[in-house]
Amino acid sequence: GWQVIEIEPVLASLGKRRPIFHSEADLQHELAHELRAHDPELALRLEYPIGIDSRASLDILLRKGVARFGLELKYLCRSAQTTIDNEIFALKHQSAHDIRRYDVVKDIVRMERFAARFDAPAAVLVLTNDPAYWSSRRRADTIDAAFDLSDLSNLTGSRGWAAAAGAGTTKGRAEPLVVSGSYDLRWHDYSDLGGPGGRFRYLYVPITGPGLGQAGA
Repeated sequence: GWQVIEIEPVLASLGKRRPIFHSEADLQHELAHELRAHDPELALRLEYPIGIDSRASLDILLRKGVARFGLELKYLCRSAQTTIDNEIFALKHQSAHDIRRYDVVKDIVRMERFAARFDAPAAVLVLTNDPAYWSSRRRADTIDAAFDLSDLSNLTGSRGWAAAAGAGTTKGRAEPLVVSGSYDLRWHDYSDLGGPGGRFRYLYVPITGPGLGQAGA
């Protein structure tokens, strides 16, 4: 089998070359490029279909011989504008933190299913310049408290919306999410361009198999 990809050295070199991205697709492309640079023997596929009847696809599938590794990405932005080497980066604010937290937890559950189905490790990588995701919550009674991603929190078990969550928020996301593993969430610095929204941090959640999930460093 394959061990979990060590993402820290990959992101350290990527952060120097590309401290900010236009979009999730931009991040996906550049991360794939960087992964190959660190290990030329890797075969990579983007948007790889993993469901037979479902249209679900995997952001990045890594292959080395017969071994496989699945990687899902999230690029969560708040507004920021900067220019690097005459290239303008203008990030729009993505509203609805609660929905995006749910979607990250859903990705973790999806990657647990991938790991179980293919007997292969997987991971979820979240990159954001929005401190709302890594900062401790001031209140514990928010409607999305179960989907907390803040630094040093733990994610496990059944996670659902609080009773006060409105139908508009939960539409298409009403089902509770059952996290099989137990993940200690750790945020790491990625880049700092200064100014509002200039600091980027990442969360990496490795999933090593059914019931074996545990976040790394």
